[in-house]
Amino acid sequence: MLKKFIHQSQIFKLYKPYLPQDHSRTITADYYPKLYLQHTAGPLNVLDLGCGAGNSVDLFEKTRPDISWFGVDIEDSPEAATRQRFDGNFSTYDGINLPYEDSFFDFIYATHVFEHVRYPDQLLQNVYRVLRPGGSFTGSVSYLEPYHSRSLFNFTPYGVLTSFADAGFTLQEMRPGTDAPALILRQMLNAPPWFTALIRKGTPFKVLIALLGTLFDLSHRERNFLKLHFAGHICFMALKPSAAG
Repeated sequence: MLKKFIHQSQIFKLYKPYLPQDHSRTITADYYPKLYLQHTAGPLNVLDLGCGAGNSVDLFEKTRPDISWFGVDIEDSPEAATRQRFDGNFSTYDGINLPYEDSFFDFIYATHVFEHVRYPDQLLQNVYRVLRPGGSFTGSVSYLEPYHSRSLFNFTPYGVLTSFADAGFTLQEMRPGTDAPALILRQMLNAPPWFTALIRKGTPFKVLIALLGTLFDLSHRERNFLKLHFAGHICFMALKPSAAG
């Protein structure tokens, strides 16, 4: 019954091309850099957009020591103000215009950034400009996550699909990040580190979806659809089309 209900949904039909079928695990934004860097060779220019404290240097260099890492953030970013490292190519920008040449980067990563951006569509156009044809743009955005750290907007899955297409990107997939009930409770508890570590291991919502998936024989795509409906974060992978189309 649940499977039939899902497939009759117009929303499922809209999202289906972007819902992965390989697995339905809840992921975080660093899923894509690890996946991408392990399957590419040669020198790469990588940008962490909204880099904050710059801690993704460790993520990227651990995976691929031969990359050239760049990080950019607005000058008055609260997260960038905590930065205590100098081992990256750090820059500032005005929230729209990235200080790099056209087609400079092979890979751009933005985790929990666009909900804090005043003009997200204009910034997406600039991301498209500095990414090389065939390059990847990945990361995460807030969906049902509560307000935090001067956040302005939350995306919906349809918002991701539409905004990325308007900027010229080809959206490859959307995956559910941490579920909203867990993030709401974390906010109520003032985000203690122990709770963040706990929800990485599992949440009641994950258990519920796993149970429904077993009872109704749901595919990974169908499970991803249900999880995406109640996700606090949406993780995404998009491409800038190659020059050949």
